[in-house]
Amino acid sequence: MTVPPASVDVVVVGAGVAGLSAARALLDAGLSIAVVEAADRTGGRCVTDATIFDQPFDLGGSWLHSAAINPLARLAERPLDGGGAILHKAPWDWASVFTDGRRLSGAETADYRQYQQEMEAALQRAGADKADCPVDAVLPPSQWQRTARHWVAQMQGGDADVVSVRDVARYAEAPGDWLVQGGLGAWIGNLFFDIPVCLNCPVTRIDHTDEQTRVVTARGDIQCRQTVLTVSTGVLAAEHIMFDPPLSDAKIAAIRQLPMGLLNKVGLAFDPDWSDAGQGHRADYAVGDDQYCTIEFGAFGGNIATGFVAGRFADQLEAAGPSAATDFCLQAVEQLFGSAARQRIIRTFETAWRSNHHTRGSYSYARPGGADARSELAQPIGDRIFFAGEATMTDAYATVHGAYQSGRIAAGRIMALRGMAPRVQPPGV
Repeated sequence: MTVPPASVDVVVVGAGVAGLSAARALLDAGLSIAVVEAADRTGGRCVTDATIFDQPFDLGGSWLHSAAINPLARLAERPLDGGGAILHKAPWDWASVFTDGRRLSGAETADYRQYQQEMEAALQRAGADKADCPVDAVLPPSQWQRTARHWVAQMQGGDADVVSVRDVARYAEAPGDWLVQGGLGAWIGNLFFDIPVCLNCPVTRIDHTDEQTRVVTARGDIQCRQTVLTVSTGVLAAEHIMFDPPLSDAKIAAIRQLPMGLLNKVGLAFDPDWSDAGQGHRADYAVGDDQYCTIEFGAFGGNIATGFVAGRFADQLEAAGPSAATDFCLQAVEQLFGSAARQRIIRTFETAWRSNHHTRGSYSYARPGGADARSELAQPIGDRIFFAGEATMTDAYATVHGAYQSGRIAAGRIMALRGMAPRVQPPGV
C-alpha cells in the first residue's frame, strides 16, 4: 500500500508486532483498516538482517521469552507448513565472569550464578510490599552485588537505581527462552506477510474533536471511528504525534513514568575453528562500577556470539559513536579468553537503538513509583483511541509476545465496543 485510504473503520498507527497483531484481528473481524508506518519496513523493534553474517542476525527482539505461557511460542510450535518455525530451546548460563580485574574461578562463578537466583527471589518478595522503590534498594548483600546488579539493565533497559521493583516483580516469568532459526524478525514478517501497510507514512496529528477521528499523515488524512496507537513511549514523549484535544495529564504522566530503556547488541563472528566457548556459554564482563557487558556464545550452534550492553553505559557507548560498544565487547573477549581469541573474530556489527528516530530506544521500563503507569497508558481515550505496545503490558512488557498480546487486546476492545464477537481462532493466532 503506497497511499492510505481516505476513510476506514480503524487506523492502526505503527506496523510493529503490536500493530500487526491488532490489524490481523480487526481484518479477521471484517473491519476495514489502514496500517500506517513511519519507517520504510514493518516489524518495528523486531527485525532480522540476513546480510551481516553467514547466519541471520536479529537486530532487536530475538527471544520467545517465557515460552510456556507465550502465545507466539504456540504458533512457532506448529508444523512448518502451518507457519511454525525451527526452534532452538537450549539454555544459556553463566560459565565465565570477569570482574574486579580478574576472571572468577569455577567455584566463584557458581556462587555468582547462585546470587543471580537470590537476587531474582529478593525482587519478587520486595514487589509484594506496599512501597515501590528502586531495584537497587532491595538487592541482597553479596560480594557479587556490584557486578550482578547490571543484569537488571540487561532485562529492563534501565539501571537498577532507576527501575521500579514493583514493575519488575509483576513480570510473568515462565520456563523457556527460545530462539527461532532464521531470525525472530523474519518469522514475524512471514506471520503477517499479508497485512497491507503504508510505509514511509508518519502520523503527525490525531484529531478526535469531531464524531469522526482524523489521522493526519505525511500521505494524506484518514477518517476513522477508532485508532489503535502502537508507537513507543519514546515517540509519545518526544511529541512526534500531536493530539486534539491534548492528552490528559494522567496520560502524559504515565508516558513520563515509562521512559525508553536501551539494550544494544554487538554481533561477533568467530573463525569457525575457535572453540573456547560454545552454545550455552554466557560470560559477564565488568570494569569498575558502571562498565558492563554480557556475551552469549554459539547461537544455533554456530560461530556467532552476541554481546549486550544496556542502560546508561549503553547510552554512553552509543553517544561515543560507531564501534565503541564493539570495542568494549572485544576487550571483554580478550580479558576472558586471551588475545588469541580476539584475533579469531572475523566480523562485527553493533546496533544503535537510541538513535532510531522511530523508537528512541529499545523498550520501556517503569520508574520507581510508576509501576501502575502501564495500566494508565493502556486505557483508551473514550471510544476513539486505543493504546497498544509492550509498554502497556503489566506482565509482559519489553517482550515481543507482550507487544503481540497488546495488539489483540486493543482490537478486542474495539470489537466489544462495536458489539462484535471475535472470530473463533486457533490458540494464539
